[in-house]
Amino acid sequence: MKVKLFLAAPLLGCASMMAQPTSFSQPRMLIKAPQGLMNPVWSPDGSKLAVTGDNFIGIWVANADGSELTQVSNATGAGYQMTWSDAQNITSTPYEMINNRRMTRIENVNVQTGAIKQVAAAERNFKRSKALNAKSAFQVMLDNPKDATSMIASLGDFAGKWVINPALSPDGRKIAFQIQGKGVFVCNADGSDLKALGKGSHATWLPDSENIMVTLIKDNGDVFTSSDIYCVSTTTGKSQNITADTDVIPVTMAVSPDGSKLAFDNDVDGCIYIIDLKY
Repeated sequence: MKVKLFLAAPLLGCASMMAQPTSFSQPRMLIKAPQGLMNPVWSPDGSKLAVTGDNFIGIWVANADGSELTQVSNATGAGYQMTWSDAQNITSTPYEMINNRRMTRIENVNVQTGAIKQVAAAERNFKRSKALNAKSAFQVMLDNPKDATSMIASLGDFAGKWVINPALSPDGRKIAFQIQGKGVFVCNADGSDLKALGKGSHATWLPDSENIMVTLIKDNGDVFTSSDIYCVSTTTGKSQNITADTDVIPVTMAVSPDGSKLAFDNDVDGCIYIIDLKY
C-alpha cells in the first residue's frame, strides 16, 4: 500500500490555488464569555454560530456577528461533534454516568425556542454515526476510532493507531482526519486514494470540498505554546499560513458555508475569534 506524501515536514509554501484565500484579515474577537468557549460550528445558512464550553459541556448560540450569545444546553458532552440539522436545530450527543458507565443519548436542540427533544435514549455502546447519519469509511472512523486503521484497507500500515477528528467534505466525497502521531490525511469516502498532508490537527473543510484548514500546534508537554492555521490543498498539498505574525493560539475552527469567514477558539483567552477570507 502506497501513501501519497505531500508534506512530511511542517506545512510550508504558498499556494496560488483558485479556491484558496488570496487575502485574509487579522483575527478579531467575535465572542467573549465568562467561561471558556471552543469548537465553533456554523449554521447551514451562515447566520448563526454554535460553540461549546470546556470539556464540551453545554451549547451556546450567537448571531454571525457575535451578538445575542444564548445558552441552549447545559448538558455534559453536548458540544462534542454537535451538528446543525437545519438553520434552527442542533443535533447533540450528551452523556451521563450511570453505575460508572458512560451512557450517551441523542438530543435535538431548537435554538429559537430552547426546546430540547430526546431523539434516542441513552445507551452504553453508542454509535456516533447514528447521530450524523454517516456511512462508509466515515462511519467506521466515527464508531471505531481505535480500530479504524485495521478495518479500513488503505489504513492498514497504521494498524494500532487511533483515527482522530474525521471530517466529511461538504460534497460527501472525501474525509479529512488525523492518525495518532502521524499527522493529517485525506481519502475518498470509501477509504480509497489515501494521501498524507503532513503535520496538523482539527481539519475543517472549505465549501469547495478541495481545501481544508488545519491547526499546527506546539506545546511544552503541559500547555499549548503556539499554533497557526494553514489552508491546505488536498490535491496538491500546497499550503499557506493564515495566522502568521499573530499572537493567537487557535485550536478548533470552522469555515462559514460561503467560505468568507473562519471562526476559531483562541486558547490564550478562551474566546472565539474570526478572520475574513477573500478569494
